[in-house]
Amino acid sequence: MNKTQLRQLYLSKRKNLTPTQVDKYSQTISNRFFSNFNLSKITNLHIFLPILKHNEINTWFIIKELRQNYPHISLITSKSDFQFHTMESYIFEDDTQIIETSLGIPEPYNAVKFDNIIDMILIPLLCFDQSGFRVGYGKGFYDRFLLNCNQNIIKIGLSLFEPIDKIDDVDKFDLKMDFCVTTCQVLKT
Repeated sequence: MNKTQLRQLYLSKRKNLTPTQVDKYSQTISNRFFSNFNLSKITNLHIFLPILKHNEINTWFIIKELRQNYPHISLITSKSDFQFHTMESYIFEDDTQIIETSLGIPEPYNAVKFDNIIDMILIPLLCFDQSGFRVGYGKGFYDRFLLNCNQNIIKIGLSLFEPIDKIDDVDKFDLKMDFCVTTCQVLKT
């Protein structure tokens, strides 16, 4: 299947999940993330804030654990520019206010811009394939963002669903994940 077909299929699958299922899967993914990655050398971790009404993975489980047990890690999140389909990074501290944009996207309000090296990034996946290529919302925000990141950044996709065999229309601009975490596995690609 191509990205457009997969996007439609997995948006529908995700829409059919209950909030209870999403929270249960999100907690499992969080547990799997913490039990499979050594975070001792990570200083700056970029994380997305979930659009809960769209049944995105609830990354607040990961955020809470990082804040409680990994004080050496600075959390970074982003604001999206829909005119240019780009993202800018901001420091995400305990007292950072979060507002919802007109599109329902939670973003930092009173945060300081971040212009340093990001060691690890957690990326939302609608679906992904065995090679680590992803299907997102189709605007290329993360592909553009990652092109401007440190070449050694660890790219970890988070998915409510298991991988498919292959995305038919992967192109030269698509960047693959280093790892993908689901409720059942951590796939190294």
